[in-house]
Amino acid sequence: MDKRLVLPCLRGFMGSWTTYACMMRLSDAADLIGFADQLHQIEKLSDKIQRELNSDRAEEITNYLLENEDRFFNSLVVAVYDGDPNWHTVDNLRPNNNESSQLEFPDYAEDCIGFLSVTKKEKFFALDGQHRLAGIKGAVDKNDAIGEELINVIIVAHSNTPSGKVRSRRLFTTLNKKAKLVSKDAIIALDEDDIAACITRKLLECNEFPYFNERNISFSSGPVRDKTSITSIVNIYDNVQRLAAHKLKVKISELEKFRYREYEFLFDYVKNFFEFTFNNSVELSQIVKDNSMVIDYRNSIDGGHLLLRPIGWDIYTDVIISGLNQDESDMEKIIKLVSTKDLSLSGKILGNKVWSVKQKRILKVSAKNQKIVERNLLAIKS
Repeated sequence: MDKRLVLPCLRGFMGSWTTYACMMRLSDAADLIGFADQLHQIEKLSDKIQRELNSDRAEEITNYLLENEDRFFNSLVVAVYDGDPNWHTVDNLRPNNNESSQLEFPDYAEDCIGFLSVTKKEKFFALDGQHRLAGIKGAVDKNDAIGEELINVIIVAHSNTPSGKVRSRRLFTTLNKKAKLVSKDAIIALDEDDIAACITRKLLECNEFPYFNERNISFSSGPVRDKTSITSIVNIYDNVQRLAAHKLKVKISELEKFRYREYEFLFDYVKNFFEFTFNNSVELSQIVKDNSMVIDYRNSIDGGHLLLRPIGWDIYTDVIISGLNQDESDMEKIIKLVSTKDLSLSGKILGNKVWSVKQKRILKVSAKNQKIVERNLLAIKS
């Protein structure tokens, strides 16, 4: 007779669901848990759920598990039906030391600690964490040892009936559709792998780059409206992404496949871009010395200077990258050339292309006007 698998866990109750937060070996998760295609009897709808699984994303997670000592996952949320899962309460858990009389020990505490035993014939499928599950399966396949590591799996009881499937589908969409993505602010502040985040933080923190600091950069996600900020940290991040993608010859959307620790040389590349820009701009150089002068170069009358607006940095970076596409060998020469041109928003190059001289506001720059601006700023003769 096959032995039952015992999972240590906490039992909880929320709404109409009974949940079991279990510790499970990665190898058991890989063997026992499948995907949510079982939520539909219609084969084509099941296929749609399978097609939602991105093989590149699954492979990326597999590599993350295999290559990172600091690997960590959120809990998987899993539905279970069929088989014979049994709950086993652990009794006599109340503390009996000298401090026990000072502890508030709620009645539910003893009832929620125990073990869940399963026959392994149950049908488990992931309601939340399908890509993580696919990554786990790939990692365990390549490295048996990683299968001994533990992950938290929240199991909910699923009823394999039409009404039960409706209930589980609703939970599936609640967990996936309504989940909030990590904000760009959080990525910039915390991500230790994201190339643009690591470079952006280093630009603000390191002594070898004195141009950006807490006094002249806005940490707000919205428009830059204060009187001392050159641009925002999010705008710097966006343009670091542009530069890194150009140097690596990939799309910006593909940068997430790269880890900063393997491409640290990009910091010097990006630093040079900003350093050459500041060194060749009279306006930016003055602001670095006295950031109260920002108001002299950003206003609502003539718009001010291109590089005192986040959209201006976007346009400028694209122009320099366009120049680098023609001559990758000399970034400084290209930046010097562009810096000699009229970068005032209401000037002959940018007026009514980037800034409406009549309406006194930033325009949405069309692809045609971007090309005209690029051609004029990169022209050898003014």
